[in-house]
Formats: sequence, structure tokens, C-alpha cells
Amino acid sequence: MKGYFSLPVFLATVLLGACRGGEGATSSPEDEDINGATDPAYLLSRREIVEAYSDVSCESLRHLIDYLDQVGSTDYFRGLSGELVYQPQACRDQQGPWNNLDQYLTSQDAIRHPSKIYLSKLDVPTRAFNLGFPKLDGTMIQTAANENLVEYFSLQFRTELKLGADDQEGDYEFAVLADDGVRMEVGEGSAARVYLAHPEHTPTKMVCSTQVVTLSRLSSVPVKLSYFQGPRQHIALMLLWRKAGSSRDPLCGSAGNDLFFNSNVNPSAPRKYNDLVARGWRVVPAHVFRIPRNEYMNPCESDYVRDVIDDNQNNNGGIAF
Repeated sequence: MKGYFSLPVFLATVLLGACRGGEGATSSPEDEDINGATDPAYLLSRREIVEAYSDVSCESLRHLIDYLDQVGSTDYFRGLSGELVYQPQACRDQQGPWNNLDQYLTSQDAIRHPSKIYLSKLDVPTRAFNLGFPKLDGTMIQTAANENLVEYFSLQFRTELKLGADDQEGDYEFAVLADDGVRMEVGEGSAARVYLAHPEHTPTKMVCSTQVVTLSRLSSVPVKLSYFQGPRQHIALMLLWRKAGSSRDPLCGSAGNDLFFNSNVNPSAPRKYNDLVARGWRVVPAHVFRIPRNEYMNPCESDYVRDVIDDNQNNNGGIAF
């Protein structure tokens, strides 16, 4: 087990060794994925899965058809975990739109949504965004006014960076292509440091780190990445890295919704992004991101979680627990 889970029922069951007969909590050989790792969701009752994960949204910024098809193989502890905060319409009417990341992070008027967002990586080229966040239970993430949430929200992602066997150890530069504002913090607690920041509303901008991050295969580095989306017309969020070099990239600080990608076609077509690739920049790959240690698993990696939630929806919430 990777860490601890927040559900008291689950903790009590594991610590006391209680029997779950008939609840689908006992794993068997066929419960294993192609890598031989047993799905940790099988240690949860069906009720715990429905209560914990029905509100989860998987890869919703990219609107991918199937999360598992995109990431290739299964890894139950891979990914980024995001919390969702938004500015309510009544607040926009009184104060005007929030166009700075700090307003979402500090305002007492901000509403923290109970749904969580899981991504395998941050790889959202500049594109239109007006479809909102589909959840595992088939519904959409909505505001308190029962409207689909498509603008004036903030995502606060937490993850840990850990190199894979084929990644080079050493110092890395990071950059984010973001529309709108973004901040990346490395470390946790009193040791946390801001490595890049651009909190204002802007077209897609390349925001570069001011210092390097030292990575190795033997340790993981906690990261918090905060992002906000203002008006719905465009969205972009790509986390890039390269081995540290001697000079700052000439496109650092450059901005424009059609500068790095042509967002008028679907999918978006690279423009200046090709220049970044030529200078060594790459999207940070999915295998580098690890779910924070205080979370039990990434539910988007589990077919069993999806099956249980689908069964619950097909039975109108009347699944046999």
C-alpha cells in the first residue's frame, strides 16, 4: 500500500483484519494487470469506491476517449491529483472577473468543488475549451448554480517527480505553456520554493523556471502546480522539461494563442512549439508523475473502479454493496 486512505471504514477494515465477504474486496489472480500489479481498488468495498470516486474526472482538460489507452500500461500510483476552485457567478457580477491566480488561491469567496481531477501528465496544447469536466459517473462537474463549469476556475495539482530507469539523472529546467496564469512550487512545507510563476491572465505564454531542479532515480520531489482559467475561449497547460543548459530559451516570456500552436484546427498544429522541441524541450512524460503519498491510488488507472461506478449508475444508485 502506497500511503494512507482518508476513509475511516477502509482504515478500520485493514487495521483490524475484518472480513469483506461478498463485497468484491478480495483480490484474485485475474485481478492483476499486465504488469502483475494487483489493483488496490479490490481492497475497497463497492460502497467505498462509489463514495470516494464517483465525482472524479479523468483527463478532462484533454477530452480523451479512454484514459488507459492514452497512457499505455497500468500504474495505479502514477499521475497528478488536482483540486478545483472556482469564482461563483454572483461574485463575478459584484466584483468583476478574477484575472489573477492569487485571487483563486486566497479569496474567501472562492468555492472549492468536491470533485477531483486526475491527469496522467500536463499536455494540453492551446485549444478551445467549452465542454467542461465529465466525471466517472457520466455527469458533468457543475457550479452551485447547476451550470457546467467551463471558465473562471483554478486547478491546484499535486504530484511527485521521480525519474524512470531510462531517464538521465541531474539538473533539469522546467517551463510551462499556459493560458492563463500558473505557478510551480517544488518541495513541501518550509522547504517549498517557487520555481516559476506568472499569475496574470494572458494568451498562451512560455513561463520558464528561474532555477534548476535536481532529479535522481532514488528519490522523488514533491511538486505543486497551480493554474487558473479565465474566460473559456482558449486553454493551454503543458509542463515541459529539458536537461539544464547554459542559456535561457529565447522564447521564455513570449505569448500568443497562435504562437506555439495553431489553435484554429483540431487537433492543434505545432508552430513555434517545433522550435522548442529542436532545442531539447519535451513534455514531461507520464511515468515521471507519482500520486502524492497521502492518496491511496489514482482511480483513473483502475478498470475495476470504472466498472463499479458504471454498475451503480446503471442501477440508478441502487448497487448492491
